[in-house]
Amino acid sequence: KMHVIFVCINIITGVLGPWNCDPYYAKSLPAIASRLAVGRINEDFSLDLGCTMDFVILQEACETSKALTSFVQYENAVDAFVGPTNPGYCNAAALMGKNWDKSLFSWACINYELDWVQGYPTFARTLPSPTRVLFSVLRFFSLANIAIVSSNEDIWIDTAAKLASALRNQGLPVGIVVSMGNNDTMLENTLLSIRNAGEIKVIIMCMHSALIGGVQQTSFLIKAYDMGLTRGQYVFIPYDTLLYSLPYTNTTYFPLQNNTKLRKAYDAVLTITVESDLMSFNEAYNMAKRFGELMLSQEPEQVCTVSPLFGTIYNSLYLLAKSMHNARRTGKWFSGSNLASFTRNITFSGFNQNIRMDAQGNGQTDYVILDTDGWGSELYRCFYVNLTLDKVLFAGTYIHFPAASPPPSDSSCWFDPNAICAGEILLGILSSDWMFKSSLVLDLIKGMKYLHHREFPHGRLKSHNCVVDGRFVLKITDYGYNEILETQKAPKETPPPEDLFWTAPELIRDHESPRKGTYKGDVYSFSIILQEVVVRGAPYCMLGLSPEEIIRKVKKPPPMCRPTVAPDQAPLECIQLMKQCWTEQPDRRPPFDQIFDQFKLINKGKKTNIIDSMLRMLEQYSSNLEDLIRERTEELEVEKQRTEKLLAEMLPPSVAEALKTGASVEPEYFDQVTLYFSDIVGFTTISSLSDPIEVVDLLNDLYSLFDAVLGSHDVYKVETIGDAYMVASGLPKRNGNKHAAEIANMSLNILSSVGSFKMRHMPEVPVRIRIGIHSGPCVAGVVGLTMPRYCLFGDTVNTASRMESTGLPYRIHVNISTVNILRSLNDGYKIEVRGKTELKGKGIEETYWLVGKSNFTKPFILPLILNKYKFCMHTHTHVWFAILVGTIHRRNGFSTVQTVYSIALHQPYP
Repeated sequence: KMHVIFVCINIITGVLGPWNCDPYYAKSLPAIASRLAVGRINEDFSLDLGCTMDFVILQEACETSKALTSFVQYENAVDAFVGPTNPGYCNAAALMGKNWDKSLFSWACINYELDWVQGYPTFARTLPSPTRVLFSVLRFFSLANIAIVSSNEDIWIDTAAKLASALRNQGLPVGIVVSMGNNDTMLENTLLSIRNAGEIKVIIMCMHSALIGGVQQTSFLIKAYDMGLTRGQYVFIPYDTLLYSLPYTNTTYFPLQNNTKLRKAYDAVLTITVESDLMSFNEAYNMAKRFGELMLSQEPEQVCTVSPLFGTIYNSLYLLAKSMHNARRTGKWFSGSNLASFTRNITFSGFNQNIRMDAQGNGQTDYVILDTDGWGSELYRCFYVNLTLDKVLFAGTYIHFPAASPPPSDSSCWFDPNAICAGEILLGILSSDWMFKSSLVLDLIKGMKYLHHREFPHGRLKSHNCVVDGRFVLKITDYGYNEILETQKAPKETPPPEDLFWTAPELIRDHESPRKGTYKGDVYSFSIILQEVVVRGAPYCMLGLSPEEIIRKVKKPPPMCRPTVAPDQAPLECIQLMKQCWTEQPDRRPPFDQIFDQFKLINKGKKTNIIDSMLRMLEQYSSNLEDLIRERTEELEVEKQRTEKLLAEMLPPSVAEALKTGASVEPEYFDQVTLYFSDIVGFTTISSLSDPIEVVDLLNDLYSLFDAVLGSHDVYKVETIGDAYMVASGLPKRNGNKHAAEIANMSLNILSSVGSFKMRHMPEVPVRIRIGIHSGPCVAGVVGLTMPRYCLFGDTVNTASRMESTGLPYRIHVNISTVNILRSLNDGYKIEVRGKTELKGKGIEETYWLVGKSNFTKPFILPLILNKYKFCMHTHTHVWFAILVGTIHRRNGFSTVQTVYSIALHQPYP
């Protein structure tokens, strides 16, 4: 088998975008990103290109018309394109690329028509289609009703229009597509129009992200916040983050940190972006900088000012190089169509993520859904969007919805390509629906195909002689009428101009033409009927000309006079077919066999009989209703399980079960239990020097640590109040005389684990806890109806609390009742006598310290601290705590000795 190897000297790629006219696109540093990619490509020994790759930066005007004009001038400037960036002229650019045989590798062309390989063979996507990613996410949350808002630049207005078209092509109801306007009043009116648009659940923002400094998105979200639209009734989704990999690991976003309203509004935003599965964008950028691969003289001062679109440009160039490699390996030249087709089955390490293309050349790179926690300035990964599996998978963190849950879900039938959703009026479907139109058109094509196969041209084909029977089947009449006239030698009459709308131009011009008609003339007549069906109007109704003027222009071109049809009134392929059928040259008009094949492709092979479709719709509706009931039942069951789980965490299982069945819970007496109390020494001072959220974080972190310890012991967590933590063993499930050992073992583990615990906001300050333990009888019962609580009563509770309050930091203070039980177990517990201790309300008693266990080897912080500071025995020498408090106060701007000393006087002895 012989391969032909082609060798080139240099291949130049044009990187096309609005780099000069848009400051946010300029932040992506296209020249530096391209130079980095090309440099690595040319040094990559795994790539066999047979030539050197180079690049030029091509400027794309921010106005769509000017952008297309400048693109035409780049025909001979480069061998391939990375771009365009503006979806507004992607179709035209792709057609030019087809004519020039030059490939276009674009990340931004959302136009769904470009996926038709036969029509656009030189076009390739460098990222998965944003529509596909959005569809997967919206399907997962069952949110279908969409509004799309753009900023005022052409590039974003066109993006919004193309996105709406692509989502509608997927069957989703896009209720409103609107731009923000140029002032505050227009912005407010835009948001009011969304609010009044009905069942909108999702607002997609086509504009630069606020996280990279986009001022228009910032203004939009703040105004939405002011108008009360960010409270949970809508989900806001930024569009531009779909085009790059936004950093999300340990990344603080200053726009959120420095703007309280924006931070609160962003709680309603779900950010979808390319996954950083190798490293974050910032890490990859810094690594390239450390290795000297970037031109430092041209880069911004801080990494945060670089747009992550930098990585997308890099990946696009590398994908092009991989395609060149694949083409060269099979002996194919670097033509535009070859490079576009050889993107199939490519996998490589991109700038900061793995890039994957499937066997059809569709991107399979994973995405992530990011959210904020409602008050911070960081983003957290909540879900993966796995395009290979076509699934959205949980990533470990739940989404923080402003209303505690997402907006009410829409029917799942919106995401079924064969379903018609409830709520649509059937007559409406049958009258502005493509299925109905295409059914009638296909019947017409079949009828004309039948006549032409029998060598019988119609000659008088027009919408007037197309009739519909009781089963909504179109049938053709009046064929053969011309033959009757010819047989009867009837004189020819000049028809009125409006009757000639369906007559081919060549027949209008030839007065001596036979009445029988021609095959090509029938094709022309079909194209005019197709225009009527598509626009639901008379022929040439959109031109505003008299019939006489229309026929005169048709008869004597140039310019050629034909109806005009808007691109959104029918599938693009249908409009192209219509234009082929009314072309001026008869021999270029396709026969009905070819028309039939093309129309089947437009309908993607679906059956289009009206009655069958209606019956299928009704069956599907019934099936969807069953699915909806099942989904709602499953959701109810999930919520029931969550409620039961929450109830089981708040109350003992036996008590929770009794409450669920409606039974009364009687108080229960336990003759022997062991209780644990602990709190944080100096918690009041720590609280006064901390923000409320910092206090919440401290307690959450600490009690999560405690809860983890509890899991390996037979104990029940009774409650937490502030910094107080209460645990019991021996209730509500009795465990003989093991309760004291379980609490003792748990206390030792807690004391050991707290030694390495650090507060987030004050890591230099240790968290000192006191622990008290006591054993005895008590009564347990449920108190309250609105928020029932499982409470313990009796003197044992009071004594255990006193043991904690009279203890010392990093010490386990134990009463004689517990000591007796531990000694009876003979398990090697190490107990020291503390001495006489006054317990409030109890008098003076002999108490003890639990200091360890023979087989317990975990380290304690206890001996070091107590031995080091044992000399501090009177009130005025609380030096240790004074040093700690002084450190805190210096950080908050207070550093006088008097302040430190006065605080130390009021702290418990350590």
